[in-house]
Amino acid sequence: MIWFEIKKIFSKSVNKAALLIMAAILIAVCLLTFNSVYCTAEDGSHLSGIAAARKLREMKAPWSGDLTENVFAKAIQKNIVIRNSREAMSDDITEQNQAYAKKQEFYDIWEFLNDVFSPYRDYQSFIADSLTPEDAAQVYEKRISNFKEFLNFGEEHFSENEKDFLTGQYESLETPFYYEPMEGWAALFPKVSTFILLLALVIGFFVSGIFSDEFQLKADSIFFSARLGRNRAIFSKIIAGFLVTTVLYAVFVLFYTVIVLALLGAGGAGCPIQFEFSRCIYNVTNLQAYLLILAGGYIGTLFAMTVTMIVSAKTHSTVLAASVPFLILCTFPFLSRIIPLPGFCSLLPDRLMDVYNALRDFTLYEAGGKVLEVLMILFPLYLLACVVLQPLLYAVYKRTEVK
Repeated sequence: MIWFEIKKIFSKSVNKAALLIMAAILIAVCLLTFNSVYCTAEDGSHLSGIAAARKLREMKAPWSGDLTENVFAKAIQKNIVIRNSREAMSDDITEQNQAYAKKQEFYDIWEFLNDVFSPYRDYQSFIADSLTPEDAAQVYEKRISNFKEFLNFGEEHFSENEKDFLTGQYESLETPFYYEPMEGWAALFPKVSTFILLLALVIGFFVSGIFSDEFQLKADSIFFSARLGRNRAIFSKIIAGFLVTTVLYAVFVLFYTVIVLALLGAGGAGCPIQFEFSRCIYNVTNLQAYLLILAGGYIGTLFAMTVTMIVSAKTHSTVLAASVPFLILCTFPFLSRIIPLPGFCSLLPDRLMDVYNALRDFTLYEAGGKVLEVLMILFPLYLLACVVLQPLLYAVYKRTEVK
């Protein structure tokens, strides 16, 4: 019966069209991801896309390894030489580009130094240009001391428990950092949240008619009068909705990830996420952070699809049900602009689709002396909601009256 329900879903013309839309979204986002990679060649010309990623990997490869004091000192010294070169000081834009091309080989390290030595809430994009090789000895300590100054400055209020929690997260990060070129991951992170949000909205079309179609096709009287119509058949619809949601999400996310990493490079999976989000309090690698983003997107999608099916079962309207993912995932963000309750708005389900930005900053909750970051609440909260809502979905459809 489950397979029969799945075949019904994919036999609908609107869902066949939705598959084509998902494929088009995949292609479009892949192209946008490729074109987000830029590189300046030695002659001052510009490259973009796959060729740029390949060139950057070649240039940055010699810097792979642990970022020790000596490596930072080498990068700072090389930056000083480039800044004082004839090309860098020239008024000719081509020569300036040639100077910049030389900096690209250690650009990720230079950006990390900018983050570390900038005040916590006041990023200064060229502060690394003022550093000397002697400053290399205090890079990791500076990252922690800057953060402590921010916590104690008083601009934002934190309890002592929250300060201890945040400081502990910073101090527990293993150093020295391991580095290698990570062009594929750097390109994936900014685009993946938009991609999974678009996927969720389109998947809504597939599940919106699972329960309401029986009424649209005037087959409800037959369905509910059948021997298994009010038990096993309903279970089959619920499982079919879960499988369709899971498989579509997994397949398209897998395609996107594999295509991008295969063409832009998969190196850097084991590098700390702090190269991408220098102020991240999570001690995870690029791969682990990416999996967190995908897990949040999946839970958010599953929650939205579960509510969609409940609306479909209750209202018998496919159109109304299809609008639910948009309402849950796209309209809730506007509440934070209307309702001055950041603690409440941070727990709305749309935040699951934007774990990328949750990793960039932090939102804390304290209860009973225990401090939790928002992701530690969102994931179990909505995963539990998905489980709890399944019996409700079953009960709503089972009690449907045939008119």
